[in-house]
Amino acid sequence: MNTTTEAFVDDLRNGVGALPRNCESLQFEEPWQGRVFGMALALAEARSYPWESFRQSLISTIGAWDKSHPPDDETWNYYEQWLSAFEKLVLDRGLVTTEEIDRRTEEFRTRSRDEVI
Repeated sequence: MNTTTEAFVDDLRNGVGALPRNCESLQFEEPWQGRVFGMALALAEARSYPWESFRQSLISTIGAWDKSHPPDDETWNYYEQWLSAFEKLVLDRGLVTTEEIDRRTEEFRTRSRDEVI
């Protein structure tokens, strides 16, 4: 990681937005989780939005989920909250449209999108 990325990740070590970790390494259970993590960092590094804007979106998204679910709700998934916060931020900033997100989601869901990676 470069120093900018390290600074962003350091901001997410504690509190409500803390990243899932296993032995101090980031923990991703599915490839999409690492992808959305990387996209959020890449757009912040590209100055598409301030990192603090993403962090506040994530905190707000997690807070809304907490208010609408019981504490022992097993449907909790950190990276689903991350994705939701990311989508809200890029939509609010006009970086993508709802239609673009829906189209890409459908392409991945049906496996009709050619992977670049």
